[in-house]
Amino acid sequence: MDPFGLNAAEARSWAQSIGLPAFRGEQLVQGIYRAGADRYADVKGLPRDLAERLDAAGPLLPGVEVKRQESRDGTVKSLLRLHDGKLVECVSIPTATRHTVCVSSQVGCAVGCSFCASGLNGVERDLTPGEIVYQVVHHQRLKPVTNVVFMGSGEPMFNYDNVLRAIRVLGEPLGLGMGRRRLTISTSGVPARIRQLAVDEPQVTLALSLHAGDDETRSKLVPLNKRWPLAEVLAAMGDYAGAVGRRATLEYVLLADANMTHAHAFSLAAAARPIGAHINLIPFNPVFETGHRRPTPDEVLLFADQLSAAGGHATVRGSRGTDIDAACGQLKKRVDEAAPA
Repeated sequence: MDPFGLNAAEARSWAQSIGLPAFRGEQLVQGIYRAGADRYADVKGLPRDLAERLDAAGPLLPGVEVKRQESRDGTVKSLLRLHDGKLVECVSIPTATRHTVCVSSQVGCAVGCSFCASGLNGVERDLTPGEIVYQVVHHQRLKPVTNVVFMGSGEPMFNYDNVLRAIRVLGEPLGLGMGRRRLTISTSGVPARIRQLAVDEPQVTLALSLHAGDDETRSKLVPLNKRWPLAEVLAAMGDYAGAVGRRATLEYVLLADANMTHAHAFSLAAAARPIGAHINLIPFNPVFETGHRRPTPDEVLLFADQLSAAGGHATVRGSRGTDIDAACGQLKKRVDEAAPA
């Protein structure tokens, strides 16, 4: 059983399958999502003998925090060790009005973007729905979570079924009850899955990690582009935006040495205009192993101005947690710094 991956109906069925009234399953859901239970024995209402048997059979939580880092800006990064010893990171980003949690969908990442730490060692496995949901619940204890972004390690569209299931569990009224508009998936571009998401979960926000408006540059930065070139990915995003009735969002990491010439600004605007997309410009968050250079504020301003002049609509997005390697593109499980199993 994957307790954190159960919806209410499945929890009721589970209770009945072991001879308990269905409402005991609802108590399990409420106990793990709302009350912050660490053990089955902490779940209010579960019969003591059952809770003891379940605790003896295995831990309730799908992972344990082995390292926590707190940024000077309030961002918190947690390194979780899962039951099989795999490590995954998730990030809490609080503000005065919201609490966003950035979750991982895989252990590592197969995409291998040239500027991102998460894919430096490839991908090890998909995360289960419960392992994804638990990252949110883990940070829920700090402050009620208002938003979730699937922007941590992994390509969510390569773990589509489990991500979809996690989204639906997060929306359970008996659990966290999160509205779909408060959930955002970031993808490097898997056309069939982009179109399928518009059917399966049209209220969820989707952002495309573009990073270049021409195939030559993008193939160097995002190897997935060799499988699905820009024309295919942008056509899928256009179909998605039309199906859900909302503006498409493109993400563009600004790399001073790779994608910030006037020609890059022009091609980016040309890529965004046909689908009416808004562009989030993200100054590169340093990852030593990549060799890329973070642009200066003046370089960022110049590129934004050139993009605007070419007809692109963009916003420069700020970074949080860079001092603890918790910002966009910096997540990388650090085995050498983790506590022993």
